Parts: sequence; structure tokens; C-alpha cells
Amino acid sequence: MMDIKETVINEDGSVAAPSNPCSYSPSRKKEVPEYGKAEEILSALIFVFSVIYVRYVVFFTTGLISTLLYFALITTGVIYLRVKNYHFSRFNTALTVVLYLFSTVFTITDNGFIKFLNAVFLFAAGAYLVYSVCAEKREIERYLPFAVKSSLIDYPLNKLDCQLNIFGDSFKSRDTGSNLKKIIGGLFLTIPLTLIVGSLLMEADDGLNSLFSCMFSDIDEEEVYMWILTVLIALPCSCYFFGIFYRNAFRKDLKELTDEECAEKLMKKRKVSNLVFHSAAAPILLLYVMFFISQTGYFLSAFMGRLPDGFSYAEYARKGFFELCWIVVINLGIMIVMNVYSKKCGNEKTTALKVYNIIFCIFTLILLATVLSKMGMYMGAYGLTVLRVQTTWFMLLCTYIFLIILIKQFRPGMHISKHITVGFTIMFTFLCFSRTEYLIVKYNAVTGKVTTENVDRSGIHSMTDDGLLAAVEEGLMSAHDAQEISGYRHDERATDILNASTLMLSSK
Repeated sequence: MMDIKETVINEDGSVAAPSNPCSYSPSRKKEVPEYGKAEEILSALIFVFSVIYVRYVVFFTTGLISTLLYFALITTGVIYLRVKNYHFSRFNTALTVVLYLFSTVFTITDNGFIKFLNAVFLFAAGAYLVYSVCAEKREIERYLPFAVKSSLIDYPLNKLDCQLNIFGDSFKSRDTGSNLKKIIGGLFLTIPLTLIVGSLLMEADDGLNSLFSCMFSDIDEEEVYMWILTVLIALPCSCYFFGIFYRNAFRKDLKELTDEECAEKLMKKRKVSNLVFHSAAAPILLLYVMFFISQTGYFLSAFMGRLPDGFSYAEYARKGFFELCWIVVINLGIMIVMNVYSKKCGNEKTTALKVYNIIFCIFTLILLATVLSKMGMYMGAYGLTVLRVQTTWFMLLCTYIFLIILIKQFRPGMHISKHITVGFTIMFTFLCFSRTEYLIVKYNAVTGKVTTENVDRSGIHSMTDDGLLAAVEEGLMSAHDAQEISGYRHDERATDILNASTLMLSSK
């Protein structure tokens, strides 16, 4: 039986070709991002840096290798942006110097926690530097959180596939790429046959068997698997890092992030009546007032230098710290919500909202001052530890932030993002470069809080080489014992010994 098909007559009288519902037009060729020689070189370097970054930063508590890696990465970024004709303002230059400076932290200290915080800082600051240079910023933005979000999330994720597309296009367009594919294909086909021939030869000849056994006996399988995992993780990391540079450098279709746009985004969030927040916050403030009145003697004991009845120094300070954390988080959260979602805030901030902000800041600052006093009593009685020093540093940072917020209520035009960022950077500089464990041991030895009799209970044995070095210098333990502790810890945690404290300790 013949199929009946619809015949279509063209305007000139000819019969049109029958349409085939199963036919399809070829898909359009995938668009390749714009790139040149600079992007090809940058792509290759970024991949190499990513492999080293994953191996010696993510999987390894590092020293000199990390410092050199960051030096190379920063220098590469600066050269690339210069090649793309981007100008570094004085602010950008200062930020670049800061990045170079903090890159040395990995070599200065042996403290893994400090190195982790420093790696996070360099990661965020580096992405922001690229954004700031390409956006031609001359100072810290008033709406800094929006800029940080764009530099860390929006821009790189928007061009996450650029590196792979550029690499693929470059690979296809060259004879080298075609030849390399043929070589790889040939090797792939001959590998099974090579393995069969090799096994037969090893069975036939003991000498060849011994030769192969000697060649592969020193290969560490765990190390091989670690490098394979490193490369697999480095691939998306490389795409992300390359996306940071590419998205900022090629701005043809990029919508600039302006203060007006950020202000408009905040304006859209202002949907809740101020009265709602005032009513919701009033009971909390009343509760704070009742709390401080009922606990006046308890809190004022810190300023008077004496303990309340039934408390030890440790219990008194520890209880105050946890109270501080909860109240700081709650108060800061309430203030952010009120000042972001209230209908009248920002430049239109009502007097009532200012009063609420002032009261929350004052209550928090009173508690912060009290807890700092209690921590001072605690450290005066028992000496310094890493946790006590880091806790005090965090409380001082919170005090600074709430003071800035309080001043902001009286000076509406104040650039709060700039002041908080600069203050945090200065305090973070002290935390990273002071080698706190070294100073802690020195202080405890000078004040007599730690002696050779109680050194086992002082926590020095659990410190990194920063503290162990100070202990040897102060005669609290022998160099041999310190080196033994250091060697065991580095072997157990697979940490790098290329830092100042470890090298100085090993030379004792």
C-alpha cells in the first residue's frame, strides 16, 4: 500500500521537496569566549598554580612553598592585568602590597589555625583586588558586601566554563593538538598489548623481572592516589580562579556594580514597617535591662578585681564568654535585620531606629567590657593560653565593630565599611605576625606562671613549634625533647617544616 504524502507546489510551479519530520538542522557551534595569547598563558599557569594550591594549601599545612605559590600567583595576576591595560590606583597598589605581606605568614609561623585564617583572607582579598582593579576603584566601596559577593561568587561562576572552552578551542585549532590526539590514541590502543608482552617477558626472564621490581618498588601507592585526587580537585578550582580574571578583564557584557544599583537593591528589601521592629525589639531591651539590674554585682565584680561567691576564675571567665557570644550574635543579627528591612532606614533612618541601635550597642559594649575584665582576671591568675589570647582578640574585634556602629548613629555619612575593613586588617595583622604561641610562652616564663616543674601541665607540649621554640629559649625544656615533639607532630599531621620556627628549633 502506497503512503499518501502531501504535495506542496512552489510559487514558480515546481514541486517542493517533501518535508521529513525526523530531519533536523545541525546545532549551532558552541560559542568560544574571546581570548588571546595572554589568556592561553594565564590558563596554563592558573592550572599549574591550582594543582600546587590544592596539594600544598588545601591538603597540606604549609610553609615556604605556600609563600612562593602566592608570590607567583599575585605576580602573574598583576602582569596579566597590566597586559590588559588596567591601571592600579594607589588603593589597588596598597592592597597588592598587603597580599604580598600576608603571603609571608606561611613562612613566619608554624600555627596551622593562623595559616588557615590567612589562606581564607588571601583568597577573599585576592578576588576583591582583581575586581577592584578592573572596576577602577580608588577606595573601599561603601557597599562592600555587594562587591565581595560579586568578586567571589557572581563573576567567577558566570564564566566557570571559559577556561575549558578556551583550552578546547586552542587544542583543536593547532596541528600540535591533532598530532597529540593521534599519539594518545595510539598509546591507548597499544597499552593492553604492551602489558601482555611485558608480563610474558617477566615470566621468561628473571633479570627483567628483578629490573621492573626494582623500578617500581619505591612508588608509594597512597602518594599516587593523592596526586590523582589533587588533579581532579584542581580542575574545578582552576576554572574558578580563571573565571575571576576573565570575567573582570572582559567587561563588554558586564553590568557594572554601582552605588546606585546597590542602594536600589537595599531599597527593595525595605518592606516592613518600623513600628513592627520597634514593638518586637522593645521586650528584648526590657529583658536586657532587667538582666543587668539583677546581675549588677556579678558583672561589676570583674571591674572590682574580685570573684563572686561560689565561682573559680575558670568558671567565671568561661561563663562570661558564652554569654558574650550569644548576646553579640543576637544583638548584631537584630540590628542588621532592623536596618535592612525597615521601611525607613539608611538615609531616611528615623530617630526611634537610631535610639534602638544606640541602646543595643551600649548594652553589648557593657557586656564586652565586663567579659574582657573577667578574662584579664583569669589570665592574671593562671597566665596565657592560645585559647585565652584568641578569645580576647575576638572580643576586642567585636568591641571595635560595635563602637563603629555606635559612632555611625551620630555620623550618618561615615564610611562604615572602610573603617571596619581597615580595623579588622590591622588587628588581623597582629594576630598573624605576632606568633602568639611564642609570646605566650615568653610571658608565662617571665611572670613565673610556667616553670620546669609544671611545664607538663602548661599545654606547651600541644603547641606548635612557635611555642616549643620559646620554651627551649626560656629553658623550660631541652632542645632534644622539643625537637622530638616537633618531629612527631609534623610526621603525624604531614605538615611542612619550611617555616622560621621549625627551622630555628631544628638548629638548637
